[in-house]
Amino acid sequence: MTVAAVRLPERAIVPGAVAAAVVFGALIAVMPAAAVALLGLAGLVALAFLRPVAHLTLTLAVTTIVPYAIQNQYGFAGGEGLVLSDVLILLALLRALMILLREPLEPRRTLAMAAIGTMLLIAALQAVRGWSSGADLGQVGYEFRVLLGWATVAIAVPLLADRAQRERLLKGMLGVGIAVGIYGLLQYFELLTFFVEGQAGLREGVRFTSSGKGQIQGGLFAFPVGVLVGFAVLTSGAIRSRIGQLALLVLVGLNAIGLLLTYERTFWLATFLGLGFIAVRAGFAQRLRVVVLVLGLVLVLAPIISTVAPGALAAASERLLSLNQYGNDDSVRYRLQEGRHVIDKIHAHPVVGWGLADEIFYGLPWLQTPPSAESFAHNGYLWLSWKLGIPAALLLFAAIGWAIAARPPPGLDPLARAVRLGAQASLLLMAVISITFPSFSALNITAVSGVLLAMCLAMPAARGGRAATTAP
Repeated sequence: MTVAAVRLPERAIVPGAVAAAVVFGALIAVMPAAAVALLGLAGLVALAFLRPVAHLTLTLAVTTIVPYAIQNQYGFAGGEGLVLSDVLILLALLRALMILLREPLEPRRTLAMAAIGTMLLIAALQAVRGWSSGADLGQVGYEFRVLLGWATVAIAVPLLADRAQRERLLKGMLGVGIAVGIYGLLQYFELLTFFVEGQAGLREGVRFTSSGKGQIQGGLFAFPVGVLVGFAVLTSGAIRSRIGQLALLVLVGLNAIGLLLTYERTFWLATFLGLGFIAVRAGFAQRLRVVVLVLGLVLVLAPIISTVAPGALAAASERLLSLNQYGNDDSVRYRLQEGRHVIDKIHAHPVVGWGLADEIFYGLPWLQTPPSAESFAHNGYLWLSWKLGIPAALLLFAAIGWAIAARPPPGLDPLARAVRLGAQASLLLMAVISITFPSFSALNITAVSGVLLAMCLAMPAARGGRAATTAP
């Protein structure tokens, strides 16, 4: 699937190039920053249309690793306009729509994209509504770009339909996953300087523990995805090459360490639920491999973690055992207080919602925290229903539920089947953790989630030839 090239008259090429060079040279002299931005935009346009897989891989890397505050700092109009992830997604979406409008689609791919597209259309209307009602434009833009990440489902569909592009995309995502794992270690050892409170870096101390250096913040949602997809592919037997198997082991190992060092109990339990999902959906041989691989990784990673991060395992054990103290956990009490105010909002306008950047006003009297306005909610289900209305939220929830439950089409090659199973387990994990963490509305995971959704509902069956078994 390619977009037909637009042919220009040969005699127009040279004058056009000269004119562009003159304009660009004048712009450098008058507005050098604008000239650099224009040159960068031209490069991104070329990348989106000539190397779409690399473009999508870059999009996933930027959204999962680069903190929003960094993007916002270098965005147009101070972030109230466009940031890098917006430009990447919009360009890729333009290319994808040019292809999809010309190609026949299977019903379930069409329905999935229609559901996400309708949700995004409603989100755009709610953004206009929020801005017109006087909400902060920067917050409106942030909440819309968070939801725009789901548009990657349409971007990924035409790439997954082509076998060569699909294999390149899987390799690219493998690279992004390994980079996320390395990113986690860099945060833990404080080797990066662009840490942003709440978005990246190491938050000091671990609640309910007597040790522990701190909790990793960046990559929180991506770590379990790397673990689950890597497990599904490794235990499927679809990868025969030693290099591919080693790369997957590195992916799983690094992300498992990152996941441990977040000290987030919900993510730990949801990851084990995802591993159980993979074991149940797989055949007997793969179930056995899951058990063996889990035990093997524990035996290998435990001494490594004890050496490079002394006290981390003891802190993790204390953190896990603290589940029986949920009645005294301020974070639980805080989320319940927050949820009650959001539910009141939903009850007031269940169908039309309140618009993006709408706020709730409450305090935490037991912590002597005075009331303040908040546009954020930890519960992803409540947040989306509050901002967009229940019908629009249900479009996304239904697409995710369908992707998790859908049976694979006949004829899938082993690698595609394994990746699809890992994607389903990852979406199940997102559905679980969204009860207490905003996985449906977090900028650093929605783009990845859109690709996972496409893998579940748009992974095509092999058409002749031998199934790929060596690509990592």
